Amino acid sequence: MENTNKELNSNIKIGAKSFITTCAILLGIMIFVGILTFFVAPGEYTFEKNDEGKVLSYSFNYLTESTTRLPIWRWFTAPFEAILWGKGNFTIIQVIVVILALGGTFKILDKTGGLYALVSLVVNKFFNKRYLAIWVITFIMMILSSCFGLQEQLLILFPLFLAFANAMNWSKVLAISLVLITTGVGFTVALFNPFTIGMAVTNSQSPVTILDGIWYRLILFVIFYAVTSLYLVGMAKRDEKRNGNKPLDSEFTSLSEEDKKEFVHKAKLIVILFATALGVIILASVIPFIAKLNIGMVLMAVTFIVGSFIICSKFLGGLKNTFKHFFSGCADLAPSVVIVMLAFSVKYIAEQGNILHTLFNVCHTFICKQNPYIAAILLYVIILGFEFFIPSASAKAVLLIPLLTLIPIPGLSTNVIILAFLFADGYTNVLFPTCGTLVIGISLAQVSFVEWLKKTGLFQLLLFVLSIGFLMLAIFIGL
Repeated sequence: MENTNKELNSNIKIGAKSFITTCAILLGIMIFVGILTFFVAPGEYTFEKNDEGKVLSYSFNYLTESTTRLPIWRWFTAPFEAILWGKGNFTIIQVIVVILALGGTFKILDKTGGLYALVSLVVNKFFNKRYLAIWVITFIMMILSSCFGLQEQLLILFPLFLAFANAMNWSKVLAISLVLITTGVGFTVALFNPFTIGMAVTNSQSPVTILDGIWYRLILFVIFYAVTSLYLVGMAKRDEKRNGNKPLDSEFTSLSEEDKKEFVHKAKLIVILFATALGVIILASVIPFIAKLNIGMVLMAVTFIVGSFIICSKFLGGLKNTFKHFFSGCADLAPSVVIVMLAFSVKYIAEQGNILHTLFNVCHTFICKQNPYIAAILLYVIILGFEFFIPSASAKAVLLIPLLTLIPIPGLSTNVIILAFLFADGYTNVLFPTCGTLVIGISLAQVSFVEWLKKTGLFQLLLFVLSIGFLMLAIFIGL
């Protein structure tokens, strides 16, 4: 038998072209938002709350401009300020930790031959059922995001999807879509997602629960799941046609019994590691004490690092080699730290300029004057706009939901308002370049933001039209 410590060489690193393009786009957005703070009057809401934290009343006040607004030179220090003392900076740090752990872990697992073994077995098993594999992957990813709020954490699966896609002659865009598109749609049709539907219900000023309207969201889940799976299968078929339906490398499709036995042993260890890491992050999201600490991503990173070191010591031996491979993998993804800092700085600049509350106040006043159907569409579009500045679902829920439910919008129930919030926070997580998950994902795949829009733009538009339609239906049936 040949040496089974074969590597996939799936090239999990940030491509130079993608890095430069993404950074240029983000810098342009930072400057745009900075300029915006000079034209939008600064303002803020003040709230009166009861002992339980419920908002009883609120008022909006304009601020003295001289005490707000970042000077121009601080637009460019904003990435460092955001990570040091900006709101939600712990989330930024966790994302960076997970990304670096991802790079180091997968470099180790690749060197052991474990990833090669796992992908070889999967390709052998599913080659003739490869489209079914897409349906299964889509369902699993949507469940993890819809019920547990996992998205950026699932980027850990991209190296496996990339290797699988390479073996099937599919594109890198499809490989990263199996993470980004599926989880984005999962967020759109959230069932029990604690960061979207959970936070929306918690911050609502109306007596609603997470089960209100769930029958409607279940129907939406099934429909959006079918649409997403068909889209991804269609992308796979186009990739195969473009590549001339070339046969797979025989090293994947023709394994000896001796190789299979060794591969199964390695693959089991990899599967156990992945299952353990996913179990940790799911438990961290449902156990109240851990969820309150918001350390789920760090726990997952630790699980991956420890597990990969154990596997490496078994097959390669020696801590010296293990650390060497780990830090090499970290270095491959180190440029992503810059991308994350730039993406998060956009929100920081807007917050420091105190323009977010002002923009919302103007929009909310205008919405309340419209008929219910127009108001719902406008509300959807406005929340989309806030998604550009504030990708975090929890942060948007804390800011927007109390304001939207304390003084009702004529003709719109709380369930419809929350549904509009879910739609606007879902697939848009993989639409705007200010979303850290998107920019890191496409950078890993070495796909530029422009190419991503070209490849997925029509599908994103379809999701927008579908969600508008179901929002109108929800009003019509009195959800």
